[in-house]
Amino acid sequence: MTAGDRLVLVHLNSLELGGTQIIALDLAEAIAPLGFRSHLIGPAPASKGPTLLDVARDRALTVHPYREPSTVLAHARVLARRADEIGADVVHAYGTWGAARAAYWGPCRLGRRPWVLTMYEMALHPSVHRHMPMIVGTEYLHEECGDRPGPTVLMSPPVDLIRNRPAEAVSPSAGVTVVIVSRLEEDMKSVPVEAAIGAVGRLGEYDVTLEIVGSGKAEPRLRTLGEKTNADLGRAAVRFLGAMADPRSAYANADIVLGMGSSAARGLAHGKPLVVQGENGWSVVFEPDNAATLARNSYWSPERVDDPDALLAQHLRGLIEEAPRRRRLGAFGRAFAEERFGLTEMAERLASVYELAAVSYTAGSWLADLPVEASRVPAKLARLAGVRHQL
Repeated sequence: MTAGDRLVLVHLNSLELGGTQIIALDLAEAIAPLGFRSHLIGPAPASKGPTLLDVARDRALTVHPYREPSTVLAHARVLARRADEIGADVVHAYGTWGAARAAYWGPCRLGRRPWVLTMYEMALHPSVHRHMPMIVGTEYLHEECGDRPGPTVLMSPPVDLIRNRPAEAVSPSAGVTVVIVSRLEEDMKSVPVEAAIGAVGRLGEYDVTLEIVGSGKAEPRLRTLGEKTNADLGRAAVRFLGAMADPRSAYANADIVLGMGSSAARGLAHGKPLVVQGENGWSVVFEPDNAATLARNSYWSPERVDDPDALLAQHLRGLIEEAPRRRRLGAFGRAFAEERFGLTEMAERLASVYELAAVSYTAGSWLADLPVEASRVPAKLARLAGVRHQL
């Protein structure tokens, strides 16, 4: 660390591989030349495969895993102790579950340190604190936060456009390869993957292969669906590649990318035609006419559709049959990425948020959020009463 650098304690809810976690690493690396050194911390990963620690090691970034405490106050003590050990000037928490409250009651208690919250979730819970600077990733959330007393900054989830760029396929295929990079979890993620498997099953007349990159609790069930599709088609049309610490080769091999949020953005950065998926089965091809709207919603939708497999198959069929259209959309996507969510520009914006936090967050800001904490008490008492009743 050079003289004059300020140190940021960055807290993550998980050190498993995931879009938000990769973004945190990207920003930690990109903001260093701007005078901020990041020390990342989070609960030790439970998975045996690749984790965020592998990615951080390749980038020479410091990540401190710890055993997750069972209570918020214990969690707060862990963060406070670490912040004191490294001499943190500011705390940056990603997400509300655990991270925000632990920062509030720990290293930032009574305003002793400024803190920043990044919310890349699609909706804000009423329990989110209101007086610290907050970063959101979607335009509609930014608009909804117009009455927050604390500063709210719109910062699109960035992508490193140097690391993630158009490249030659590592293993080119004679057919069409469709790639989805996602955590394989039941919450939000499994329905789009199911739709992708079902869509490939309906496209048996084409030489199309679906490659699924990721792992999670839903993986065994999804693999069973994939195996059934392969048996029905008589070939390995659905392939599970597992989790990848660096999925760039998967994106490079893709002729079409499926995704939402940061995985969709990375597909655009790689110059691939993109089909945006929602958590409940909705999907649409990313095109010039809808690009701004899809970006506003962070390449996601909660909309439910009657037949997700058929809708996605329809989108894929048009792309499979029209290679020139795939090339046009891929070039457009890369140009859109360069204009909207380059990492360098977002790192500069984050540096300004840290500067803003240093001058705007005070003991008064901390005290002003005590009512938010107090609002949790009735629900906690009700839970305790329910436990006692069961006992």
